[in-house]
Amino acid sequence: MDDPMIDETDVAIVGGGPAGAALATRLAGLGVRATLFERSPQPKWRACGVFSSPLTARRLIELGLTAGRVADLSRQISGLRLHTTGGADCELVYQHGHARGFDRVRLDESLLARAQDAGADIRTGVVVRSVDLPHSAGRPCRLQVSQTGTDRDPESRTVQARLVVGADGPASLVARTAGVTLAQRWLGKAGITFHRADPDAAPPAEAMTGTFVFGKGWYVGIAPVPRGRVNVGIVVPAVYLAAPLEATIARLLAQFPSPHQRWWAAPPTDSYVAAGSLAHRVKRASGPGFLLVGDAAGFIDPLTGDGLHRALVSSELAAEAITRWLRGDAATLDDYDRQLRARFRNKDVVSWVLQGFLAQPALLDYAVRRLASRRRQREILTLVLTDQVPASRGLDPRFLARLLTP
Repeated sequence: MDDPMIDETDVAIVGGGPAGAALATRLAGLGVRATLFERSPQPKWRACGVFSSPLTARRLIELGLTAGRVADLSRQISGLRLHTTGGADCELVYQHGHARGFDRVRLDESLLARAQDAGADIRTGVVVRSVDLPHSAGRPCRLQVSQTGTDRDPESRTVQARLVVGADGPASLVARTAGVTLAQRWLGKAGITFHRADPDAAPPAEAMTGTFVFGKGWYVGIAPVPRGRVNVGIVVPAVYLAAPLEATIARLLAQFPSPHQRWWAAPPTDSYVAAGSLAHRVKRASGPGFLLVGDAAGFIDPLTGDGLHRALVSSELAAEAITRWLRGDAATLDDYDRQLRARFRNKDVVSWVLQGFLAQPALLDYAVRRLASRRRQREILTLVLTDQVPASRGLDPRFLARLLTP
């Protein structure tokens, strides 16, 4: 007799952010029973990326959001101004499609609704307490779940699945349970994010310019977003979180180059949210009984702005691999790990190179000044950062030599 306290599904997805919701949508469209568990009863503001590649809008439309909905959820960004506290500055201009600044709360809400419309079982306000992965082929995975804020008993239920997907971010429970999380000590970076009203916001359909300000050991990204706001994303050494957030934010903003734009003095439109550790690495992104997507599969730093795009790409690769695996192709989980690493390997190297520049303010000042005087190098770097040419272009010794030699 079936146990009424055990739910069964083909794929259990832990986490309802863009990667999890996109994967649920794709799997449901392919006829796979997919159940998604998201601990928040409804999407809310959290420390997450809002700035994204021009390619992200296209991928969202391919996923089933209308072009009008994507336009409503995002602000077009035509370029980025780069400033250092050492006085260097230049501007990167997007010539092949605009980047986007997303309203992440409404984007996450829309993606979950899209997954539900596609036929996925979406369970919000449900926390996954534990995951039991199989030690041998043919055994199911088991998850213990309960309503958010309740004790495990008597509300706890067991969910049995053929595969568990970790879409639960850098602190992924699925990755930890699988034993694939790697220590990430080198960066030691934390994030602080919030929105402020922008008195100078352009009309909704008009593109605006984003800004990065680089200081000694920190940087701040300012991205225009819908509803007359800017998103302020601050990346600092983790030790900065020992001080009150308001004091840290005020100290960093005070170092911005003049003149200050009017949003600088405007009130926040939501709470300050901090993420204690940004970097996350894993030994592998799939294995017996599990698969990882989005930030759970690895994340270095938000500087390149490819978190959202990477979430959507990994969900597409994962949907194909999972569908083949459910049909009996045992090799596809290993294939997914190789494909994901190959897809982002060079971009990760670019991210590490950029981190090296950030660690040396004098070198960063020099590089930004060189970019300001080298149009072709600015164009190549812009295309690399937005995933519109292979990341290897930014690692080419000829590109680096033309950028850095006097």
